[in-house]
Amino acid sequence: MVSNSVVTRIGMRWHIHALITAAIFAVLYKYWLTTPALQYVSIGRWRLLAVVVAAACGSALSLLRVSRTALSCGAMAGLLFGGTWAAWTFPNDVAISLSHAFASHLESFWRDVLTLTFATTLTAFLCAYVEKRVRAR
Repeated sequence: MVSNSVVTRIGMRWHIHALITAAIFAVLYKYWLTTPALQYVSIGRWRLLAVVVAAACGSALSLLRVSRTALSCGAMAGLLFGGTWAAWTFPNDVAISLSHAFASHLESFWRDVLTLTFATTLTAFLCAYVEKRVRAR
């Protein structure tokens, strides 16, 4: 029998891990989209470097014992929030609403958001698998 306090702590820890992951990914992705150096990099290299950074973040957070579901959900939320934040704060002639910024980012970058979330989740699973194999020895 599991007490309510244990279930509450586990549920609260999941939410905290997801929020921390979302914050990390939102800040990194926002500045990734708005950095001036992107005008000197091809789209293919931009995506490759983004996947490498997402995989590194996923493996680091996995090694810090963030659950894979919290990591996956937090990464997706962070990427969506960071992209919306970048679109909303980008200098425009006409002010745009928050919902329009979200729709605009999602329309343009939905494949990248899915790819980066998949890369993060996959590396988290691989790190957990390798860690389990190392501990078994």
